Amino acid sequence: MGGLKPYIASIPKTEIHLHVEACVSSVSYHQLMDKYDIPHDSKSDKLIDFSKIKSLKSMLESFYFVQSFFREPADFLFVAKDVVEYARRNNIYYIEAFASPSMVLNRGLISFDGMFENLIAGFDDARKNVGVDVRLIVDVSRSFGLENAMKNLDLLIAFLKRTRIDTILGIGLGGQEIGHPCADYEAVFAKARNEGLHVVSHAGEEVGPESIWDAIKLLHSERIGHGTSAIMDPALMEHLKETQLPLEICPTSNVITKKYVKRYSKHPIRALFDYGINVTVNTDDPVLFSVDLNDEYDNVATELEFSQAEINQLIRNNLMATFMPEKAKQARLKKLNKQLLD
Repeated sequence: MGGLKPYIASIPKTEIHLHVEACVSSVSYHQLMDKYDIPHDSKSDKLIDFSKIKSLKSMLESFYFVQSFFREPADFLFVAKDVVEYARRNNIYYIEAFASPSMVLNRGLISFDGMFENLIAGFDDARKNVGVDVRLIVDVSRSFGLENAMKNLDLLIAFLKRTRIDTILGIGLGGQEIGHPCADYEAVFAKARNEGLHVVSHAGEEVGPESIWDAIKLLHSERIGHGTSAIMDPALMEHLKETQLPLEICPTSNVITKKYVKRYSKHPIRALFDYGINVTVNTDDPVLFSVDLNDEYDNVATELEFSQAEINQLIRNNLMATFMPEKAKQARLKKLNKQLLD
């Protein structure tokens, strides 16, 4: 199955579960260290030993560490540049990515507008000049509580009314799932939906299927981030099959954080796909987990014995799960079907 790697690399792709801050290259971090006279000691030079990530909690600690390098609005141009480079390296033409303002705003150095104006400027330039289209989902974050999440939403609503920018699609609920149930954020998601924003939620990553049910029933999430624990609930699996609600599966992320998956070969994406559930393949945090999207598809083929035809279906699933306008989506699907070899 490893022979699929060149084929996978040749196919234009989409990705729908990616955190922009976790795409930043070591070259960019070194430039930021030089900019702010941060010593290149052993810790800073290696950024952090990401091999020590053993849980979602330790992953988030690493994530917040890398965010600490952004100290003025223009630094987010580094983020945009590296996301676009990641996309080009993996033959990705369209991404819906999370951007997380909570830690940045809490440090008091950069405003919401400053962060997103620079991200959007970088992505607008890439859309016009290199054909990579990156759209954003604001992670209101469950790690910092309801008040913080609502503040992020209010800042987003004000920003969109002032700028009329269509690069930002909606909100997502990321962060520490344990101790921060979806039910706490019902009002935030209701307000976002009333504003016409798309809504998605991380759920079932480190909490059982009850978290996924809440994301569906209380938050009315249009996609579920991870959704790994769905395999534990036959009724939920049947519901997901019937509704075709997309799961944003991130296999390597789940293996490294080790909550429900200890080995890649045991990842439930195989069983979920075979059951007829609408699963997609994504990387989550490419730099933290040392994985590209091309690698992720190749790993699925190699470790879980997905055939070429099944890989093709996963690639179609990713496209159809995007929030791309339906006309554009269908045009892309028609083009994609001509490129896939079944």
